[in-house]
Amino acid sequence: MSNKKITFGIIGAGRIGKMHAENILANFPQIFLKTVIDLKLDFDWAEKVGIPVRSKEITALTDDPEIDAVVITTPSDTHVQMITLMAEAGKQIFCEKPIAFDPDSIQMAINAVEKAGVILQVGFNRRFDPDFLKVRLAVESGEIGEPHIINMTNRDPQRPDLKFIPGSGGLFMDFCVHDFDMVRFLTGSEVEEIYVRGANLVDPKIGELGDIDTALLTLKMSSGALCIINVCRETNYGYDQQVEVLGSKGSIRAQNRRPTSVVLSSKDGVFMDQPHYSFIERYKDAYIAELKGFINCLETGGSPTVAGHDALKAVQVAVAAQQSLELNQPVSLN
Repeated sequence: MSNKKITFGIIGAGRIGKMHAENILANFPQIFLKTVIDLKLDFDWAEKVGIPVRSKEITALTDDPEIDAVVITTPSDTHVQMITLMAEAGKQIFCEKPIAFDPDSIQMAINAVEKAGVILQVGFNRRFDPDFLKVRLAVESGEIGEPHIINMTNRDPQRPDLKFIPGSGGLFMDFCVHDFDMVRFLTGSEVEEIYVRGANLVDPKIGELGDIDTALLTLKMSSGALCIINVCRETNYGYDQQVEVLGSKGSIRAQNRRPTSVVLSSKDGVFMDQPHYSFIERYKDAYIAELKGFINCLETGGSPTVAGHDALKAVQVAVAAQQSLELNQPVSLN
C-alpha cells in the first residue's frame, strides 16, 4: 500500500470492538478509523472517540471504496458471513477468534479469503504477549533443549453470565481454543492426541446449560512432548495465566502479571498484588501488538503471524476435546 493513511472500519462495537477502536486511535497515527458498524451501536461513544461514520448498515463498509481493512468483533456465529462479505468487497481482514465452531465453516472462510486475495489475521492475541513470546523464542532457539512437558494454566477470575453460555460454543471453543493455539505456537508442533476430564465445580447451572466449567486436559504433541492444561471459569483472586515449558536443558516459565511488582514482607507475611482481574488489562500489550502486526502486513504485503489455518487447527483440537469428554477416552487428531 502507498504512504497514505490506511482507512479502517470496525464491525461490532461491544467491549472488544471498543477496545480495538480505542487502541487504533491511541497508537497508530498511520490509520484513519473512518467507520464503525453495530446493530446496537453506542452512538455517543462513537462520536466521543471521533469515528466520523457511525452506522447500523454493513453496506457502510462493503460499499465504501475508501475502506482498506476491517476489524471484525461481532458474535462468533457471524464471523464466517462477515469474513466472506468483506473478502468479496476486497477488504483486508482482522477477525476475532474463533472464526467458527466447526472446521468446515472455517474452511469456507479461508476459501473466500484466498479467492479474493486478501489478508486474514485471527485474534489469537496471546501469541503477541511479550512474556509468552519470550517463552516461544527460548524454545525455538534451543535454549532449553527439546520440550518435554508443557504446563498451562488458564483460569478466569469470575464465572460468566449464564446468558453467555448457550451461544459461547462451550468451554473448549470459547475458552480453551486460546490454549490449543498457544501449545502449537510455543512448541512448533501439532497436537496428535487429547484426553479430557471435565466437571461442574463452579456452578451447576452451567452444567444444566450443557457445558462444563472446570477441566484437565492432556495432549500429546507430534514432537513427542506432553502438555497438561488446567482450566476453570472462576478463581476469585484474579486472571490466572501461566505457562511453563520443561526441556532437555532446562525450563522457562511465564508467571502471572500484576498491577505492580511490589512485594511487601513483614512479620505478618509476604504480600503482593493479585493478578490482573480482566483479560483486557492482562493482555493490554498483546492486543496492541497484534494490531501492529496486522498493520505491518498491510504496509509491507507480508503474511500474518496467525492466519486462517491456525484458527482451523485450534478448532479441530477443540472438537476432539469435546469428543474426548463425551467418550471418556483419548481422541486422535491424525
